Amino acid sequence: MTQQDDFLGGLHYDRVPEAEVGPAPGVVRYHPAGVRTGPARPRTSAWWHVTGFVLGAVAAALGVLAWGYALDQFDEVRLRGLVALGLAGLLVGLVSLGKLSPAAPLAAGLAALVGSVLFELGTFPFLPVLRPVFESGGPVLIGVLLVVLSWRRR
Repeated sequence: MTQQDDFLGGLHYDRVPEAEVGPAPGVVRYHPAGVRTGPARPRTSAWWHVTGFVLGAVAAALGVLAWGYALDQFDEVRLRGLVALGLAGLLVGLVSLGKLSPAAPLAAGLAALVGSVLFELGTFPFLPVLRPVFESGGPVLIGVLLVVLSWRRR
């Protein structure tokens, strides 16, 4: 098969990469076709980070409520509990996906950690549905993981 022929399924050969002379004589680098040599990520505005922070905080609050509701429903209607638990996992997954600003997992992680500290200190009255969630210690683990993830993405 030659370069002029096509592969089955519509795949094509890439063109031959062009040689670029490196910083030292005798060093030649080949770059794949179509790769641009610019900044890896586009410049973003402050609104992107503010929106990510707000969405992260809202997702953390909704995720904790869905988690508490799921634990409450496991005794009565198991399917409803599983759906609510899946919704809580989906919210955490969307926050940590990487399409939002690094402020989104930071806000969600800090909200989980602050909520856990407030629960342990007893300074803020929590809904009875949320007590099993914070007694399990899960929000501390998830909060630490989200903060570390946001720190790695910056």
